[in-house]
Amino acid sequence: MSEAKVRERPSGVSQPAVRANMRSAGATHTGYRRDQNEDAFWGDESRGVWVVADGLGGHQAGEIASQTVVEEIQRSSATDRHYEQALRRAHALLAGDENSNTAMGTTAVVVAEDASYFHIYWVGDSRAYLWTPPSEVPDGTDQPFPHGTLKQLTVDHSYVQMLVDSGAINQEEAANHPNRHVITRCIGGSANPTLEIDRASFSWGAGQKLLLCSDGLSNDVSPAEICEVLAKNTDNQRASDLLIAAALDAGGRDNITVQVISAPDNQTDGQATKFDANGNPKSQKQNSRTSRSLLGSHKIFSTRGKLILNITTLALILSAGIYVTWQLLNS
Repeated sequence: MSEAKVRERPSGVSQPAVRANMRSAGATHTGYRRDQNEDAFWGDESRGVWVVADGLGGHQAGEIASQTVVEEIQRSSATDRHYEQALRRAHALLAGDENSNTAMGTTAVVVAEDASYFHIYWVGDSRAYLWTPPSEVPDGTDQPFPHGTLKQLTVDHSYVQMLVDSGAINQEEAANHPNRHVITRCIGGSANPTLEIDRASFSWGAGQKLLLCSDGLSNDVSPAEICEVLAKNTDNQRASDLLIAAALDAGGRDNITVQVISAPDNQTDGQATKFDANGNPKSQKQNSRTSRSLLGSHKIFSTRGKLILNITTLALILSAGIYVTWQLLNS
């Protein structure tokens, strides 16, 4: 791929806030086949929130829709941090009446961080992936995933995903399906009076990174290519630019937007999660307060169990002695 192809920073698209510790970075590109960029993205590390939105509707409608979502997330990050409500406000603003000729809509994926955890909210087919770095293995041992592993954390709200869920097609067929751009849920649009938002929560592991992207990346760049870029480029801005370049090399058929977010350096429980060669956690550690309380519970149950067993044993011995004595006296 060529970094020279990453040369556009459209002024009409939101850029990330100034980053103090450079944990995250993003990039966007119109692509080669669209007249304007209808994607938008924004992030604020100090508040622990990031968003990618992919506008729909063509002309200026998609650009307005995605920017509306970004602005509502920005407003919520500075006040109540209720991001589901922010998406619903954006939906209410964008949902036109039935007589409107302009149906503005957008997909969106939002990440909100809470210490060593993060929450994802999404509508449509903009995605969140979790990249886990390759595990340390002894010299001479084959590494099955030399560039780490990539796990999709969101599930597309799309026609093709419905076909996959029903068993009508498999993942390989879905990747090349002619209707893979057809979504079943979006923010805005008069056809969706109510908005359904999916949510999922996860805990950070050591060295992991989150990738937020519009379908301009996920439709044209394979998970293996994404892993290689993230593994070889620790600087998130360079990784973002190279992911854009990979999508452009694949044809640049759509607007492309990415954000890369590194796990926080410190974990609330004082220890980071360890991973095996497959990228799976070796142990799912709870926070230290919960762990200590569970450990204390086990100790209490163990002590009580021993006490009950001792009492029961003594009672049986005493009963047997009384019975034998009674038999001897009667005889």
